[in-house]
Amino acid sequence: MRKLVYTLMIFIAVGGVVLTAYAPDEVSTVFIVLMAAVLLLGIGLGVLPVMQFYRGFETGLEQVQRASETQSGSAWAALMKTDGIFRQKTMDDMFRDYQDKVQGQRESGQVLSDVAEYINDDALALRSWQNVIRQIPGTLTGMGILGTFIGLIIGIQGIGFTTVNAALSSVQTMLAGIQIAFYTSIAGVIMSLLFNILYRIAWNLMMRNMDLFLDEFHKQVIPPVEEQLRYRERKEIRQITELLERLPKGGGFSLSGAGPALQGQGSGNEQILMPQILQGLRDGEFIFYLQPRFELSSRRIVGAEALVRWNHGKLGTVSPAVFIPVLESNGYITKLDQYIWEQVCATIRRWIDQGIRPVPLSINVTKTDILAMDIADFFADMLKKYRIPPRSLEIEIAENAYLQCGNAVIETENKLRQSGFKVVIDGFDGDYIALNSVENAEADLVKLDLRRFEGSHSQGALNGVFEQARKLHLTLAAEGIESMEQLGMLRKCGCLEGQGFYLSKPASVEEFEKLMSGDQTA
Repeated sequence: MRKLVYTLMIFIAVGGVVLTAYAPDEVSTVFIVLMAAVLLLGIGLGVLPVMQFYRGFETGLEQVQRASETQSGSAWAALMKTDGIFRQKTMDDMFRDYQDKVQGQRESGQVLSDVAEYINDDALALRSWQNVIRQIPGTLTGMGILGTFIGLIIGIQGIGFTTVNAALSSVQTMLAGIQIAFYTSIAGVIMSLLFNILYRIAWNLMMRNMDLFLDEFHKQVIPPVEEQLRYRERKEIRQITELLERLPKGGGFSLSGAGPALQGQGSGNEQILMPQILQGLRDGEFIFYLQPRFELSSRRIVGAEALVRWNHGKLGTVSPAVFIPVLESNGYITKLDQYIWEQVCATIRRWIDQGIRPVPLSINVTKTDILAMDIADFFADMLKKYRIPPRSLEIEIAENAYLQCGNAVIETENKLRQSGFKVVIDGFDGDYIALNSVENAEADLVKLDLRRFEGSHSQGALNGVFEQARKLHLTLAAEGIESMEQLGMLRKCGCLEGQGFYLSKPASVEEFEKLMSGDQTA
């Protein structure tokens, strides 16, 4: 296929020479030369770089396969020693940026970024002038049409019938003008069509090689982020369950304490974890941490999200990834959620009693919660019990709950907003088509998940998301801010609020009180 592309390039070049050679007059020759120059510019700026990327991915695929066969260490370590895996400057520069990011993440124990966040079609399109190259077929066609009009004008201007000789001369001039018109328009269409075919073939070949490279890279070097997260969760669950199995089976640790609904049910993980979870609830081991939400321009705390944590008496802090899936699978998640929600309300009451001006705390509500109970009535009872204002709570509802249980969620949202609560859509990924499918949704705030906005193409994507939000009169806040680069991009987009590890990790209630106190003092 690569030979086909180069054959087409030669054919187009020869065709341009032939069209120029057979041009009927000087005007046509000028137009053909200009069109040929535009065509060559498109090949030089667009097609040749794309073919370099095509070859670069071939080389990169070979390097990954060679690195996976090394016996001296991991494929990643082997690639780190390679001086340019693509042998193509632009792509190697992009990969070096990725290497620097991954090295930092490895040192800090973070989930490793996906190489596709840095090397993708959007990034390569930007570096191969794709937006400019896509205008070339239209430009060639337009130049042909312009030649048509000029030829017709030349023909019409020479018309005169004062004498027989003048009439004959007029006909000759008109025919010459028509010849210019037809020749330039046909040449423009031919060149436009041939360049469009050439560029599309080259781009599709490059995309195929990119997909092959990414697939091999994910298999041999670094898996996609989702797969890494699944692996970490499985590993953590396995480690926790193994430790729990070794603990002495004292009171509250047997299945008999879990109630008849759990007797003989669930997987091995559930049979081990559920008694521990129930005992942990009785012992007050489940608490919440607060992740601050900041005003990005001033770094002032404007809110916080309550995140559940399990401080096991013997194992220490247990990740939510271990126990949340178990609770979701058997429906006990609503019990834990209500327990945490009430803790949040009690904390707000304590702050008010101590003279601390509380910022709004947001709590997460799942699809299961909405289907299992009347959320609005529960929080109305909490307001009465703890005598707290509704503005001190923000109810975060996951976007997938809107998409999967639209009517029930909209009804809950309306009741909450009528009671004075602020409703937030959580986990929005920038897909407005999906969000617009939820009719009558009127949330006060939408949280944009930044996980898919990484790499060199992110600024343009973020600009588009925030521009669309302004058109739809939606207020966006960002979650998952993990770098200065992301913070800078958000500021350029006009984002006002956000949260993430770069700004602050989740803090205990006591630590958050100190942060809030210092913020208010400032």
